[in-house]
Amino acid sequence: MKIAVLIRRFVLTGGAERYAVEVTRRLARENDVSVFAQEWSFEGKEKINFHRIPRFFIRPNFLNQLLFSFFTRRSLDDSFDIVHTHERVCQFDVLTVHCPCFRSIVTRHKSPLKRFFVWLSVALSPRKLAYLWLEKRQFAYNRKRLWIAVSENVKKNIQTNYPLPDECFGIVYPGVDSNLTTEKDIAENRKRLRSKLGIEKDDLVVLFVGTEFKRKGLDALLKGFALLPRSNMKLVIAGEGRPDRYMLTAKGLGIERDVIFLGLVENIEEAYAISDVYILPTLSDPAGMAPLEAMVCGVATVISCDKYAGIAECMRDQEAIILKDPNDPEEIAGSLRRLMDKDYRRELGNKGRILAEKMTWEKTTADTLSIYHKVLELKGGD
Repeated sequence: MKIAVLIRRFVLTGGAERYAVEVTRRLARENDVSVFAQEWSFEGKEKINFHRIPRFFIRPNFLNQLLFSFFTRRSLDDSFDIVHTHERVCQFDVLTVHCPCFRSIVTRHKSPLKRFFVWLSVALSPRKLAYLWLEKRQFAYNRKRLWIAVSENVKKNIQTNYPLPDECFGIVYPGVDSNLTTEKDIAENRKRLRSKLGIEKDDLVVLFVGTEFKRKGLDALLKGFALLPRSNMKLVIAGEGRPDRYMLTAKGLGIERDVIFLGLVENIEEAYAISDVYILPTLSDPAGMAPLEAMVCGVATVISCDKYAGIAECMRDQEAIILKDPNDPEEIAGSLRRLMDKDYRRELGNKGRILAEKMTWEKTTADTLSIYHKVLELKGGD
C-alpha cells in the first residue's frame, strides 16, 4: 500500500508522537510510507519519505493546527491508498484519536447553567471556536472513513460528543517494545543507578512516570506515600510538571528526604531498572504507555481503573493492582502496603510481564492494518 501519515512532530517524545512513530516505522517495512510533518527526528532503518509541512510559528497552537490541516490538504494527492492522521485535520481516511474531545469542556457539565456559561466562554474565544470547528469536521460522519480510538474510554468520549456509530471505530491500544530491556541489563543498571541516586540496595523504590503531575495524580500519591512506614522506601518521580510546587508539598508532609525528582529521563528503562513498584494514580489518561513499559520490565504495577486510565481496560487485578479511586490517599497507601510483601510483588510483576509481552507494537501495527483494509473495502464499494 501507499500510505500517507500526518503528524506535526514525528519524534519519540510525547504519547501521540511516540505511538505514531512506532506504528509508522513498522508499516514502512512492507509498505510505501510518506510522512507529512513540520518536524521529524528519525534514525531507524526503515525507508520513510518525509515531506515538510510549513510551520510559520508554534504559538498560538490553534493557528498552527489550522494551518497544518490546510497545508496537508494541499500537499496530498490521489496517489495514496490510505491517508492516516494523528492530528486534527479535515482530509483523511483513518484518524487515530489519542485524547478526549475538546467539546468535553461543555458536555462534562451536567448543569444547564454551567453549560451556558461554558458556551459563552467558547463564543468569546477564537482558540476554542477554532478547535470546535476543526473537531466538528474531524468527526463528521463519512461512510468511507474510520476512526481508531486508543481505548474504549476514548471511543465513549467521542460518542458522547458526536453521533458516530460503533461500526465507524476500531480500538487499537498502544504497544510496548518487548525487548525494552533484559534481566541482565536491569541487574547491571540497578546497582549502578541506585548508588548514583543515593538509594540503598534494600530500599523499596516506588516509581511514578508522567508529565502534567496534577492530571497524573501526584497530589494524592504524595499524601498516600506519607501514610506509609518509610524507613526503607523511596518515591522516585520522573517526568515534567511543577517540581518546585511538589517539593514543597513533600516537605509539608514530612517526606522530602524520601522523594527523589529525576526530571525528564532520556533512557526511561533505567528508571524501571531501579524500581520495585510502578504507580500511576492518574485522573485522566487515554492510554498511557509507561504502565506497559514498567510491566514488561517485570515491575509490579498499580494503576487507576479504566474510568480514569484507558490502558487499564486490558488489565485484571491479578496482573496489576487497580485503584478504584485514585483521589483517595488511603487506597493508594493500602495498595503500596500490599506490595511491601516481596513474594506478592514478584508474583504481580511476573503476571504483568506476561500481559505486556502480548501487547507489542507489532500487534498495534497489525490491528492498524486491519482498519486500513476495511477502509479500502469501503472505498472500493462504489
